[in-house]
Amino acid sequence: MKLKTITRAAVVSTGVAVAGLTLATSPASAAAAADCGSACSVSKHVNTGIETADYQAQVNNSTSGSGVTSWIWVWSNNSGAHADYYLNGDGSMHKIYGPAKGAASTTLSRDVTSFRVCGPNGFGADTCSAWAHPQY
Repeated sequence: MKLKTITRAAVVSTGVAVAGLTLATSPASAAAAADCGSACSVSKHVNTGIETADYQAQVNNSTSGSGVTSWIWVWSNNSGAHADYYLNGDGSMHKIYGPAKGAASTTLSRDVTSFRVCGPNGFGADTCSAWAHPQY
C-alpha cells in the first residue's frame, strides 16, 4: 500500500515537472527560468549494453558580429545527434543536425532561450538531455 502511494506521488511529481518544462520552453518564460549562463552546454550518455554514445550541445548567447547574437554547436562520438532549440521571440522549435562521429555549428541572429541534445538510443528511437535555459 505504501509503495502505491509513493508511485502515485512520483507520477504526479513527474507530471508537474513535464508541465513546468513545457511552460519553460516558451520564449516568454525562458528568461525567468534561466538555469545556466549565457554560454552553457548539455550532454547525454547512452549505454545500450552493446555500445555507448555521447551527445553534446553548446550555446553561446554572448557571440557578436554582423547580425549574429548567438551560436549553437552539436557533437556525437557515435551516431549523429541533433540539438532542439528555441529562439528569443520565436515560438517554433528549431533543430541543428550533426553527422555521425562529428560536429556541426551555426550562428544565429537571435539568442537561444532553451535547448537540448538528442541522439539515437540504440533501440530505434531518440533519447534527449534535459532542457537548458541559457541567459540572454
